[in-house]
Amino acid sequence: MIVNLEKLKQGRNEFQVEYGEKELDLTKVDFTLLGKVRAHLLFFKSRTNVKLSIELTYRLRMTCSRCLEEFERDFNEKSTYYLKQGQEEYREEKHLTDEDIFTLYYAVEEIDVTPLVREMVILSVPMKPLCREDCKGLCPVCGANLNYENCGHTQEKVDPRLLKLKELKDLLGKS
Repeated sequence: MIVNLEKLKQGRNEFQVEYGEKELDLTKVDFTLLGKVRAHLLFFKSRTNVKLSIELTYRLRMTCSRCLEEFERDFNEKSTYYLKQGQEEYREEKHLTDEDIFTLYYAVEEIDVTPLVREMVILSVPMKPLCREDCKGLCPVCGANLNYENCGHTQEKVDPRLLKLKELKDLLGKS
């Protein structure tokens, strides 16, 4: 969605937008967007400065990094950006505030919010998605999913070089 910042009225401006997988270019990622990304965009204009709040709701299908099973998860993400006309001034040293980190400068009166929405979706995906917090993963011997079956291969095996340390640990645990 391209918004003409010059044509926004002073104060509050709200928009509801839906984005599909192709609009956000989410075709070469490790997850699948289920349905649409619903975006609530709130622009608050004060002279030439604009505060943009984005709230997204969507559902993704991902692969668990432990058991390799597919699962679905709902997301509700929020982010705020500060849009300022002109260019950022360059200084060798600058103390950054939260506003500085989320400030975007614009030279033309239009801004495309689609890349911001895409970035929010991609950054919300965990580095190692888990189907659930206590996922047991796969057996390293036979590959069985330990969430559904116990193959017997996962009994605690101790390296013979560490047996004395295990005995010491067991001894300290009893006292």
